[in-house]
Amino acid sequence: MAGIRMTGLVSGMDTEGMVQELVKASSVKVENVKKEKQLLEWKKEAWQDLNTKILDFYKNELSALKTNSSYKSRKATASDETKISVTAKSGATNGTHSVSVKQMASSAYLTGANIKLGGETFSSYLTAGATTAFADMTDASGNSLGLEGQTITIGNGNALGDLTFVLGGDGENGVANISDLNKKLSETAGFEGLKASVVDGQIVFENTSLSKDEDGNETGVTFTVASDALGISGELAYKADENTGAVTSIKGTESAKYIKEFTSSQISNSTKLADLGIAVGTTFTVKGRDFVVDDKTTIADFTSSISKFGVSASFDQKQGRFYINTSGTGKANDFDITASDSNALEILGLGSKATKVDAKDAIIEYNGVEYSNSTNTFDLNGLSITAKGVTGQYDETTGTFVNNSPVNIEVAADNGGAYDTIKNFVKKYNELIDEMNKLYDQKKTDYEPLTEEERAQLSDKEAEKWEEKAKEGLLRRDSTISSMLSSMRSILNQSVTVTNADGTTSKYSLSSLGIVTGDYSEKGKLHILGDEDDPAYAAEENKLKKALEEKPDIFAQVFAGTKNAPGIGFKLYESLSDDMSFKANRSSAFTVYDNLSMDDEIEDYDDEIDKWQERLQDLEDKYYEQFAAMESAMAKLQQQQSYLSSLMGGM
Repeated sequence: MAGIRMTGLVSGMDTEGMVQELVKASSVKVENVKKEKQLLEWKKEAWQDLNTKILDFYKNELSALKTNSSYKSRKATASDETKISVTAKSGATNGTHSVSVKQMASSAYLTGANIKLGGETFSSYLTAGATTAFADMTDASGNSLGLEGQTITIGNGNALGDLTFVLGGDGENGVANISDLNKKLSETAGFEGLKASVVDGQIVFENTSLSKDEDGNETGVTFTVASDALGISGELAYKADENTGAVTSIKGTESAKYIKEFTSSQISNSTKLADLGIAVGTTFTVKGRDFVVDDKTTIADFTSSISKFGVSASFDQKQGRFYINTSGTGKANDFDITASDSNALEILGLGSKATKVDAKDAIIEYNGVEYSNSTNTFDLNGLSITAKGVTGQYDETTGTFVNNSPVNIEVAADNGGAYDTIKNFVKKYNELIDEMNKLYDQKKTDYEPLTEEERAQLSDKEAEKWEEKAKEGLLRRDSTISSMLSSMRSILNQSVTVTNADGTTSKYSLSSLGIVTGDYSEKGKLHILGDEDDPAYAAEENKLKKALEEKPDIFAQVFAGTKNAPGIGFKLYESLSDDMSFKANRSSAFTVYDNLSMDDEIEDYDDEIDKWQERLQDLEDKYYEQFAAMESAMAKLQQQQSYLSSLMGGM
């Protein structure tokens, strides 16, 4: 990049403009190379777009045309679609089939009895907290701790003496609970630093009096706490010390709980099974897997855990019932729930008062033969039959089946599917060769790629229209397009020999099946005689549909065939496969143009542009140096003239 130049200061000449005019001829050469590069990039883009369309045709419509199963599809119709639905595969046997549905497949369902209607009263043992009254505190078995009326003595070593509180007592020294005790400690001078709390049911005292004086020395109060009833006795220092054994907290030996009574109507997902009377250690078994109850197990824990055993379990709090079911149908998915204590099932409404619907297999008769399955769908003889309702009255215990109304299934060739395959091919083929012929015949215009200066003088819309014209004719008379068009037309004009059902052979071409080409101006486009979507030929007899009805077996040979006896579609598919095969000048398979060669040419243009730009810079620098020398010479001349003028003036 050139530096800032101060030119023309002495001569007064437009040096900048003169230099640009001098290098303009060489600049044109650079712009021409850029235009050639742009045209090649556009050409590559045109090939990429066409390649995408060819590949789409190859993978979809052409692939379907050359596939045998496209001409062997079957359709099945049920006489009563409220009882069964049916689809036919290519291997289904034509004709009438009889189906009776004896039994539908079902899941297993267990609906528990309503356990909220019992009117019973239960006791829940909850962990005590700061607001739990001392008088209500019990042990884990519900026995009172007998704290009411007992005392706790707290000292801080000062002359005021110790504090004694009566647990659950009234009056000035009475404390109803831990919160009440903390309040009185905080209101008594010298005892503010002692805090009581309940952690997992155990009463804990903590010394929080540690502080620092103005000199940074640590100070605090040492407390003593004693209560036989709480199992607490000891000294609490303001700072722990491992050497002396000093501690800052102490806790009681009792684990305090309290009893909360509730009724059946209050049972919820958070209710503990133990509170309902189910013993800790009770084992529930579902589908061979066990769940063991502990002292914290809730109804929600129970349903969540057994839902991992191949069933889905929930408790409806509003209905007061357990619902357990399997997602899969059939006997193999049936289940039972048992417990090590049978009374536990009764408590949860899952015992004798529960309602169980067993899982069942589906049972049908197909052409007089009975079949059973875990689901309602049967795959038989090329048919997929789904039972939707029973056709008679079946007693699984006795095996009797009465009042049966069998459903008839009619299976026939799906000629409509084969017709659509061929029609879709024709439509896509015509679109493709229209595009290829357009690119091959399109004439080149006089429009060239715009330079940056030219683009700046146009609006975006004007520039876009200009470039559209400049892109025309980039693939005109391209040999690859010509070769592909010629190959496709040649293959589609060929005849195929097929073997008839009686062993004789016949030759068929597209035209013999009612697929013809138009006049020469259409350049090979195909038409199906009598097709309703082709206005020019809709009035003709539809020979293709007629042939599909009369000779459906020939089409797999005509269009598909095998490698040894290829049909028209197979040949066209192989031809395009060869056109798109991997070659040295292509980056991958499924590419019909030499993209690597184009990339190399684009790189060559880049190199040439770089060289020309270097030459331009050198040429520009050369002219600026020459003008600079001229300016310097003129400046010296002016100095000499001034000097001479000054001498002459002196004389």
